[in-house]
This record gives sequence, C-alpha cells and structure tokens, in this order.
Amino acid sequence: MSKLRDEEDQPFYRKLKEKILEDIESGRLKHGDKLPSERELASQYGISRMTARHTLSILEREGVVERRVGAGTFISNHKIEMDFITFNSFTNTMLGKGLVPSTQILSIRRTPARKRLADRLNIAEGEELFSIKRLRIVNDRPIAIEESFIPGHYCRGIEAHITEQSSLYRILEEQYGIVLVKAREHMQVTVSDEDDSKLLRVRSGSPCIFREAVAYDEEATAIEFSTSLTRGDIVKFYSELSLK
Repeated sequence: MSKLRDEEDQPFYRKLKEKILEDIESGRLKHGDKLPSERELASQYGISRMTARHTLSILEREGVVERRVGAGTFISNHKIEMDFITFNSFTNTMLGKGLVPSTQILSIRRTPARKRLADRLNIAEGEELFSIKRLRIVNDRPIAIEESFIPGHYCRGIEAHITEQSSLYRILEEQYGIVLVKAREHMQVTVSDEDDSKLLRVRSGSPCIFREAVAYDEEATAIEFSTSLTRGDIVKFYSELSLK
C-alpha cells in the first residue's frame, strides 16, 4: 500500500474512502476481508489515526464495512434484499434466497394490552395478549429483533407449539385455522440502543430500520401487531412499482 498523494483539493479521508471502495470494486478486497487497524492505516497511508477513524466511521454508516467489537473492521457482505411490498414469513423469505435462517426466542409471555396495542388490534384495553420476541439470524449473523402481539383468545395454548424452528404464521394456520393474507406496514430509519446493539452485535447508535405492521386475516380482522428492528448495514428493502 502506498501513501495517499497530496494532490487536488480533496481531504485525505475522502481519498482513503475512495481507495478502499476501488479495492472492493477491483476484487483486491473481498466481502468478509478484515481491514487494517486504524494505526496500521495511518502508518501505511501517511495519515493521522483520527483521519483513519473518521474514514472507517463513514464507511460503517454507509454499510460498506462493519466494526466488530474486539475483532476489528471487516468488509460487509452483500446486503440481503427484502421486498417490503410482498407479505411473507421471515423463514420463507430467507430460504427463497438460498440463505440459512435461524431464530433465537428471547421471550414468550402473556400481557394485558395497553391502549396503543389495543387500538391497533381493535380490542379492549387490558385484554390479554400473547407476545413472542425473537432474534432473527441469517448465516449465523443476527439481522433483526422482532416482537409479535396476538389477542390471546385467538391462540389459546400456542406456547405448546412454539419452537425456535417453527413458523408463527404456519402455527396460526395449521393449529387455529387463521390465515394471514395482508398487512399494513410503517417503516422509518432509527438507531439501535445499547440493549438492542448487544443482541444485533453492532455498536450502540448504529443505523437500523424500524417497522410496525398489523396483519389481517381473510375477514379483514386484525390478528397480529408486530415490530421489527433490522440492521441497516446488512438488509436493504426494495419494491417494484407500476406507473400508470
């Protein structure tokens, strides 16, 4: 590696960023490769550690690299594309892309519905809800934290059917005759807090995508309210739109 030449009216951090991007595009750096440390970058390119740190921070925000606590900085894998128009289960979506999905159950509980949840599910405040919180994992990397709430009277005894390998939607269909056919969803950009960051294995304050959705059955009855916090450095959402 050579030092960055001090030419043109361009800051050193931008030159280093472009150099790393060029190395990725040319194949000299591949997805999953570990980058030199801040100290090593500073020495190899003749820049300050502060400049090297600033460059890596920008690349991390843009999803080009990921910084793993205690391990270093790595070139990010290709982002997983997810269609936010099509309504499908997490497991089926990942399997359809040739990926290996898995799930870690974080909590299962029964809880009274607070007003906000009651309004979303068209039930009385205080009515019992079944709740399950799960960590979604793809190819051994955590990508999302999901929590689902279902009115308890729709799913009596569902706890007996829940495993880390089971699909919640399949259980609803096979055990309770409930088929979810559509959802109304809202999405916004946010950052991870300290607790979520530990689960997702990212730094606190990392960019994430937060989604809320209400899923309906064939009778247009609200069955499930769910939230998800998805890592912005691994997943990107797309849609196909028709022009009139």
